[in-house]
Amino acid sequence: MVRIKLLTAVLTYVIGLCGMIPLFPWLTTFPRVILAAGLISGIWQDRSGFWPMKPWMQNVAIVPVFLYYALQFSHSNPIQPVISVLAIMLAIRLSGEKTVRHSLQIHTLSIFCLASSSLFDLSPLFLIYLGILLFMSALALVLLTFQNQDIAMTVSMPDLKRILFSALLMPVLAVPLLLFFFPIMPRTQLPLWHFVTPPATRTTGYSDTVEPGSQSSINESRTLAFRAEMPSRAQNQLYWRGTVFNRTDGIKWTRIVPIPAERLEIIGQTVSNVIYPEPSDSHILIALDRPVIIALPRVKRSSDGVFELIGTAGRRLSYSADSLASDVVAQHNPIDRRFYLQLPEQLPARVKALAAEIVRSDEGGHAKIEFLENYFRNGGYRYSTVDLPTGDRAIEQFMFEKKQGHCEFFASSFALLLRAAGVPCRLVGGYLGGEYNKMGGYYLVSDDKAHVWVEAYIDGSGWVRIDPSSFAVNAGDLWKAAGSRSLGFRIALTIDSLNHVWNRMVITYDFEQQVKIVRHVGMSFKGINPAKILHNSMPYLAVILLLTALLFAIRRSSVFRSREQSILRLFLRTVEREFDISSGDGGSGLFEIASATANSHVSDFVEIYAGAVYHDRTLTDDEYHRLRQILRFMRGTGSKTS
Repeated sequence: MVRIKLLTAVLTYVIGLCGMIPLFPWLTTFPRVILAAGLISGIWQDRSGFWPMKPWMQNVAIVPVFLYYALQFSHSNPIQPVISVLAIMLAIRLSGEKTVRHSLQIHTLSIFCLASSSLFDLSPLFLIYLGILLFMSALALVLLTFQNQDIAMTVSMPDLKRILFSALLMPVLAVPLLLFFFPIMPRTQLPLWHFVTPPATRTTGYSDTVEPGSQSSINESRTLAFRAEMPSRAQNQLYWRGTVFNRTDGIKWTRIVPIPAERLEIIGQTVSNVIYPEPSDSHILIALDRPVIIALPRVKRSSDGVFELIGTAGRRLSYSADSLASDVVAQHNPIDRRFYLQLPEQLPARVKALAAEIVRSDEGGHAKIEFLENYFRNGGYRYSTVDLPTGDRAIEQFMFEKKQGHCEFFASSFALLLRAAGVPCRLVGGYLGGEYNKMGGYYLVSDDKAHVWVEAYIDGSGWVRIDPSSFAVNAGDLWKAAGSRSLGFRIALTIDSLNHVWNRMVITYDFEQQVKIVRHVGMSFKGINPAKILHNSMPYLAVILLLTALLFAIRRSSVFRSREQSILRLFLRTVEREFDISSGDGGSGLFEIASATANSHVSDFVEIYAGAVYHDRTLTDDEYHRLRQILRFMRGTGSKTS
């Protein structure tokens, strides 16, 4: 037997934790301390059965707390005082005796605390805590009803199972309503608090300039930049295009507009990829190189393959792109060669000399690129993010002295030499590679994958992608395939796939998707022919009716009956056959049957059976076998057979 009061106390603490934990990271130090102290003191007092702090004392303690935080409330700080008061009120209630009234107050405060956490974060953990809280609250409400009748009430395990089943039905029955309202109800893609005080959004791994030599080392960040749903590809095919840099002063590369008009030729198959970028202050839309279409409203497309979001950045969104996954992109019209051959007024003498050597080698663009490729491959250049050249001579030092740098050094040097040799080119900023999550079917691309490469224009071919970083002696590390991963890494990918599903199905589900669903449903209804549907569904209806009849027949049989029910039915049939006594529905009157038969075997059966079932317990194995033996003795002993 289990005490109802103990169960309700445990459930109340679980419900309180469901409200506390999600809100805890967003609280200041004082409410955190009070919450921890309230939880610990409540558990200790419940174990000891002594509550020195009376309810009126708790109510008095809440008053100064409320007044203190009310004075802190302002237009610039409207949320923190409110959630602090809620947390402290929950802590005070948890520290007291768990009466029915106070337990209901804890449930209510926990729901408010959990709802308050959604002002700061919309992670899938919120849904998990909400599900636990709703189920536990439904169960606690049922048990509190019993506790309100009798505080000392106990319940057997079979009855407790039935109560658990009944409580589970309540939130389960709400699921159809949830599924109905989800597609039509509006929702926000960001926590509500972000609309009042927009947070400092992170900047993606690449910037709006390329400036090698600005720092002596690069700290790589594993912060997630975006996810990309698409089939798995080789690492050296995973160039994610962001922006294009077309102007240089010899040190820094920038992007200037307007861009000369270009019309690319869409030759070959395109690769579909769906991008889910993390909230950022960048307006640049990332896609697999080279994107030709990005399906997103309010997008500005430049002729050099750069897509920009028009409007406010920083919100969570998703978009699909079709990309030409090729190293070469052909052009319909000639390019503006002067635009892509611009050079700074002053070039180092050694750079000019090397460029002149390239020009003397051959007049063709392919040959010039091949010359430079061999120069870098055989020059002992290393890819590195530490001990980098700095200052105004950083590029010259990289090319002729240190020969060590990251992608910005390789791409800037290569492009500068190409332009000096008469080959139009530009830099492309984006990302390279990514971790493939097989469970979710998408790539995880983090900020440390930020990369810069070169696009050179070759007459007769078009824009050719060249990655000078691949010519480094240690370039294999850039495209090294992921080896065996630890269990922790696989667990992290599993958790990330759940986060991705949450973001895709809930967070980024917006009004435009709702409109698409409504239009799709409307188009579907237009093609409905009720007579044809009824005719086609007749075989399925027949099968359903047959299965229903079969299940009903099985349910009526003894397959699903307990052994108590089965042996009782057998006893009643034996009594009717032996003594010509009918029991009606068999639900009562066993002692009357024993008195009417005046048979010792019948009396023994009734005494054993009633001693178990009438006292809310099942038959033991010994009792069951004894009853079976009594039924065998009853055969042929009745007045009807004699």
